[in-house]
Amino acid sequence: MFELFKSNNMFRRLLGYQIFSGLGGGIFSIFMLLSVHLLYGNPIFTGIAGVLMAGPQIFAFTVGPIVDRRHKVTIMRVTTLLEFVVLATLAFTPIIDTIGDIALFGAVFIFSSAALFEAPAGTALLPQIVPENKIMEANSLIQIAAMSGGIIVGVGLFVFFGGLDADLSVVYAFSAVFLAIALLFSLFIKDPNAPSAQNGQKANYIQDLKEGGRFIRKNVLLFITIAVVAQMFFMEIASVNRPAFLETHVGAQGYIVFTMTALIGGIVASALMGSLGKKFKTGWMIFVLFAISGGVRIFFAFILPHSYAGGLATMVVYATLGSAIGITISSLRQRIPKKDMVGRVDTISTTFSAIAVTVGALVGGFLGNAVADVAYVFVYQGIALVAISLFVILVPSIRKLPKMNDIDKNED
Repeated sequence: MFELFKSNNMFRRLLGYQIFSGLGGGIFSIFMLLSVHLLYGNPIFTGIAGVLMAGPQIFAFTVGPIVDRRHKVTIMRVTTLLEFVVLATLAFTPIIDTIGDIALFGAVFIFSSAALFEAPAGTALLPQIVPENKIMEANSLIQIAAMSGGIIVGVGLFVFFGGLDADLSVVYAFSAVFLAIALLFSLFIKDPNAPSAQNGQKANYIQDLKEGGRFIRKNVLLFITIAVVAQMFFMEIASVNRPAFLETHVGAQGYIVFTMTALIGGIVASALMGSLGKKFKTGWMIFVLFAISGGVRIFFAFILPHSYAGGLATMVVYATLGSAIGITISSLRQRIPKKDMVGRVDTISTTFSAIAVTVGALVGGFLGNAVADVAYVFVYQGIALVAISLFVILVPSIRKLPKMNDIDKNED
């Protein structure tokens, strides 16, 4: 797996960009939801923040044709710069103290809108610079590097700031610094197909969207998207209630510890998928990952109130399974379509997932207030994941998916 890192110079540059971009955005996302929860103590407000973070992704389908036809590296540079400006404003100006809620939620919306372009650009660029049979390994290496950095930075912030005693504007400042470093890395990345991206033809974005939609409808990716949409809906319901659930049982500082622990699961999953993922039939692997993650999530709801260590261990296992699912799905979206259609396929799928996340954030906010014990929210999520696994195995086109490296372009 690490041979790709040693032999591909352009991939190393993209990896550096992804590490620092992920650190900047990840720290912002983690601390933003936590700060909203601590500031207002109301799941509905946390849900609103979740909606603003996911809401712009509903329009991801409009981004796909732009990413496919335009210079992907330029898109990454411009959006990273905008994200840096947002976080620098939060860190170095009294805008939140002056304007209040509007500034806080406005920053979330602008940052999420920029990420709307940045993420698919990086996704579409990867197949341009690594061989097809190395895509899963490349995704795994990116995850390992980003999550390892996240753990180091997260622990450093936790220790340096004494948990949550410091002004969160300092956290935003760190995020801004990481995004600035990511921007520097992007200056050394080249898009190999940039000269042919325009092809001298007038762009027809509506036609491009229709073409991407037809491809998904007639492809196994349709059913994969349905499964992911359901997964994201129930995951977001649980996510907006996670701060309250963890604060109740392990305290506000425990929230950070559990978040960092989840990153360990991501690293484990990345290492396993990078070395072993391509050796199993993809469809059956997805089924097993969904089924086990559902059972683990239910166990988490009952074990955490009684055992801190048990909760941590369960979080690692759940995060490992969830990350493995994510790496597999991302690799399928990059492996199955033609290279000039990856952006459209990815963003159309992202749009439906974003709708599910947005609705899930709202439902989660109200459900957190409605249930007698917020632990039931995680039980519902676990049951849903088991149901999704049954859907996956009952769909012939998913069940018959071969090993990752045996999948042909335009697989039916």
